[in-house]
Amino acid sequence: MDKKERWELIWTLFVIVLFAVVIVSTVPLDFTVGGVPSVLSALSGISSSKVVNVNITSYQYLFKIDESGGGMVPIHDYNLIIAHPGQYVNITMKSADVTSNFYFADYADEVITDQIVPGLTSYAVIPVPNITGAYAFLGGEYNGPWFSYQTGLLLSIPYSGYFTPSNISAYEHQTSVAQTVALKGDPYNPPIIGPYNSFTLVGSQYGIFNNSVPGPTLITTAHNNVTIKMYLPTPDDDRNYLYNYSVNGTPYAVKDVDVGIYAIWWNGSITLVKQVPVQYDTYMTFTFNADAPAYVYGIITPVYYNYNPDALSSNIGSLIGIQKGYVMGAWGVILVEE
Repeated sequence: MDKKERWELIWTLFVIVLFAVVIVSTVPLDFTVGGVPSVLSALSGISSSKVVNVNITSYQYLFKIDESGGGMVPIHDYNLIIAHPGQYVNITMKSADVTSNFYFADYADEVITDQIVPGLTSYAVIPVPNITGAYAFLGGEYNGPWFSYQTGLLLSIPYSGYFTPSNISAYEHQTSVAQTVALKGDPYNPPIIGPYNSFTLVGSQYGIFNNSVPGPTLITTAHNNVTIKMYLPTPDDDRNYLYNYSVNGTPYAVKDVDVGIYAIWWNGSITLVKQVPVQYDTYMTFTFNADAPAYVYGIITPVYYNYNPDALSSNIGSLIGIQKGYVMGAWGVILVEE
């Protein structure tokens, strides 16, 4: 072995040892929820009652949420995180299929962006906004034609009671400023409508309400009767995820989903108020008494979409199969004001 070969061998061994040291020192962290040092330091000294643990599994076009801790009941839902002001959302993220991204832009407090890569685990900590309201987070990575529908809400709800008029006013003001003037608050928050006790939501050929994903955040008043009318036109072309394809390539309008109103309680539990199978070209009307602090409306379970005209996806596979995925678009939340 000459001198050059000896130095090459020494350098190779040094790199191997360096990798071994890194792996041995970081592997234990990979099995801890929120396990990277920056996340652990952000939660240092924080009471467990203030920490809500959230596991996010990112699918193509969808965030699946598993939530526990912080005084909240275990929650399993989609595109929705529920917490109280002053708490911390401790997030562990994995991908079930494609590369995605978690982007939360509360410019009044914290901006977070993390890649979610298949085979790897990502971590983040979000301080829950002290101004109660619905704050948007989204998939910031293009991974197919429905990627803009991969948008969720962090719902900051009171520990007890209802949203106060002053808090709603502060939330509306911060959102308005963020969207029109400067980076203050979350510029991706849905439009805000209310306070009213009657609402009409009109769907488009894109399968969304009032041209927004999620649909507009509705404000109503506690203990009053509330009426919400939801209208969805019959989906008839590829602009709409509710216009799906069978295995043999035949297009059809999705009918095996429900549209409804669901109560969100102070401990994070979600209960059914009313729901009906989806109906097209007619108003689906829901009337209920607003006793919970918040509600979620619309189609709150994902629709599996497969772009398969003339059975091309079935026959050719991955050539156009990249447009398979789980999509939610026609949904939103209601905040209840005292």
